Amino acid sequence: MLIKLLSKKYPGMRLWLIQRLTALVMVFYIILLLVVWLFKQPADYAGWLNFVTPIWFRFATLLFFLSLFCHAWLGVQDVLKDYIFNAELRAVLRRLVLIALWIYFIWLVFILWY
Repeated sequence: MLIKLLSKKYPGMRLWLIQRLTALVMVFYIILLLVVWLFKQPADYAGWLNFVTPIWFRFATLLFFLSLFCHAWLGVQDVLKDYIFNAELRAVLRRLVLIALWIYFIWLVFILWY
C-alpha cells in the first residue's frame, strides 16, 4: 500500500513523507543536543570546543542541517506555489532560494570542518 502511494501517480505523498522524515531527524537531533548538553554543560570556550569537535557530533549536525534545508526547500516551494501566481517570478524566487540554501550548506561545511 505504501509503495503504491509513493509511486509517480501520487507525487505529493512522497513530498509529504520527506517533509515528515526530515522533521523527525530534526527532533531527534534537538533531543540529542539537549541530553548531551545537560550532561556536559560547557561553561567556557574550551568546554564548547570539546562539546562540538567529536566527529559524530559534526555528522549529526550536518545531517540536521541537511534535513533542515530539505524541509525548508519543500516548504518554500509550497508557499511560492500558493502565493506567487506569476510563473516566471515564482521560478526566479525558487532559484534564489535554492542558491541561498546551497551557499548556506557550503558555509556550514566550512564551519564544521575547517
